[in-house]
Amino acid sequence: MPHIISVVNQKGGVGKTTTVVNLSAALSRLGYAVLVVDLDPQANASRTLGLMDPYEVKSTVATVMLDRSDQVAPWYETIEENVQLLYGHVQLTKVERELLRISMTMPALVLRKRLSRMALGEDQFVLLDCPPSLSLLTVNALVASDSVIVPMESGSKYSLDGYEDLEELIRDARDINPVLDILGVLITKHDGRKNVCKAMKAAIERRFREKVFLTTIVSAAKIQEAETLKKTVFQVDRQSTGARDFMELGREILERLKLQPIGMQRDTDESGLQGQEEKELKGTEESHGEAG
Repeated sequence: MPHIISVVNQKGGVGKTTTVVNLSAALSRLGYAVLVVDLDPQANASRTLGLMDPYEVKSTVATVMLDRSDQVAPWYETIEENVQLLYGHVQLTKVERELLRISMTMPALVLRKRLSRMALGEDQFVLLDCPPSLSLLTVNALVASDSVIVPMESGSKYSLDGYEDLEELIRDARDINPVLDILGVLITKHDGRKNVCKAMKAAIERRFREKVFLTTIVSAAKIQEAETLKKTVFQVDRQSTGARDFMELGREILERLKLQPIGMQRDTDESGLQGQEEKELKGTEESHGEAG
């Protein structure tokens, strides 16, 4: 079975798309095929990973969800080897309105049904980039998923505000999809020099305990540069702090899912972190950018 993961938070700007884009690249370097499903009408993941503009492609998430023909492989190649993309599109706003017509009895099951008929690999990862809202599209993502990653920005004192609403939505989704689990809470945009970041990181860790990933995504200039260039951080600088963070996150996700890297790992950082001193400096290097 494929591993279907929703990356979700109803807040904008917490690093959902940045996480999906760079995690897909990390998992591909760990030997896994990845399909990115862009459920955000803004289609930012598609504009970064895609080789075409979302308006130029024939099949998008919107057409797949609105079309009853059950396409087997409606995805496209991307800028990253072994990462494929099901494009987002502004028409997803129309899908929200049309879901009740498509499936009046169970509109939350539409995406799940479409994915179940696709030619997905046995151990393929499917990463769902959710819109910044608790909408019917987000519900569809949760019902279709095995697990959830919740990015939370350490640089904002409002990071925990409203989480109860997301938690309630996840509980509701479990009524239809009882296997749904929170794979982890991911701290993003962390700058270890700032008091607000240190305080929010501690607050998130107190609240979610073992659910918090050990890996923290720092506020790194190379991540911001990659976003500007519409590349992954690995393509900009595979030895950067940002690239190392996402590679660590990929490995930690494999560990939580009781999986192993497959074969030769492609394009990973050859030197690793340079000793405990560098580990302690995480969160202070390259700290003038943002994790998008």
